[in-house]
Amino acid sequence: MFSNLIHSLLREVGNLNAYGLFSFFLFFSFFTGVLVWAFALKKNHLSHMAELPLDGGEKNSTDKIQS
Repeated sequence: MFSNLIHSLLREVGNLNAYGLFSFFLFFSFFTGVLVWAFALKKNHLSHMAELPLDGGEKNSTDKIQS
C-alpha cells in the first residue's frame, strides 16, 4: 500500500519543476529530522520540561546569591 503511494507520487513529480522537487525534499527531510529528534528525547528531560510551568520559580540560580 505504501509502495503504491510512493510510485504514484514519483509519477506525479515528473510534472514539477526543479524548485518543486527541491522544496518537497527539503520539507520531507526537515519533517523526518524533527521526528527523529522528537523520538530521541529522553523521558527524564521531557518530564522536567513538562513541570517547569508549574514549578513557581523557587529553583532559580539567583536565589543562591545573597545581597
